[in-house]
Amino acid sequence: MSDQKNGLAEKVVKRLMVEDKFSQWLGIEVLEVAFGYSKIKMTIREEMINGFGIAHGGIAFSFADSAFAFACNSNGKIYGSIRCKHLVS
Repeated sequence: MSDQKNGLAEKVVKRLMVEDKFSQWLGIEVLEVAFGYSKIKMTIREEMINGFGIAHGGIAFSFADSAFAFACNSNGKIYGSIRCKHLVS
């Protein structure tokens, strides 16, 4: 991918993180970003644990949603998802 596109992606994600109070509250840290790609991390805190002693599904989904948003919007245009499909086996 071109340096120009990756540079734009870095600027966009940096700006998103400044404005994204929920991702900030989650404690998300952006590790890598490129055009159409993001790699993030987050530490699960005590208040994020459900009654089964594991991360609440909403926390896991929110984490995935932030990674998706950073990757999809890395070109400077606003995108969102309209469907989420979950397969359980």
